Amino acid sequence: MPESALVALPPPPDRSRQVDDPLEAAGFGNEVLAAAERLIGPPQRATAAQRLVDEMANIQLALQATDVAALRRSAGLIGRLLGRDVEAQERAEQLAEQLDICLLRADAELRGLQRDMVAQQRQAARVDVAVTAIEQWADAGEAMPAPTQEAVQLALQRRLQHLRGVARLRQIEADQLHLLHAQGLELSERYQRIRDVLLPVWRQQALAVRAAQMPARLQQAADSQARILDEVAAMQARLR
Repeated sequence: MPESALVALPPPPDRSRQVDDPLEAAGFGNEVLAAAERLIGPPQRATAAQRLVDEMANIQLALQATDVAALRRSAGLIGRLLGRDVEAQERAEQLAEQLDICLLRADAELRGLQRDMVAQQRQAARVDVAVTAIEQWADAGEAMPAPTQEAVQLALQRRLQHLRGVARLRQIEADQLHLLHAQGLELSERYQRIRDVLLPVWRQQALAVRAAQMPARLQQAADSQARILDEVAAMQARLR
């Protein structure tokens, strides 16, 4: 059974109906708004994406453990004066020794992100259903015969404007959910590319460098590391 069927949204009223009661005009559409609230439910917190990016920042720092110059540059002049480059170097070396643990944590955050993405899709679908229902009520109200009393007519117009405004806000919510889902999909793909493709290549080349300090191997390892750092930077930029 689809989730939209769990909460029945009331159909719009007959367009031939005339509203002449001021209270009815002021509360026009109350039932569909209340049902839409129940259908959509409370906003869901989705924090796994940020936690995954934070874990990737740890992996990024771990890969820079042997690149003292890069760490000094990232600390900046003031940071170097305050000794932050030394702190970053110590942190990088610690993380380098725990790289596999960082990956395990990142894997857990990826699973959390995937759960968030499923929830976002479901929430967006419910919001889309609610938006359609609210707009149908507004359409029906605009198609009804005009109330005979001017005060009732004005109250109904204000109410229909309110319904349109709620529908617009809910549509923005649905668009944001769709955007979050697309963002999560990109983050997931980038992480899996780092995890399954780039990191194994980097490890292999780093081992080769340690076995034989060959300029070509050194360049290959540097290139692999640069590709990983670029992917992490892209993931971080996605959440800014």
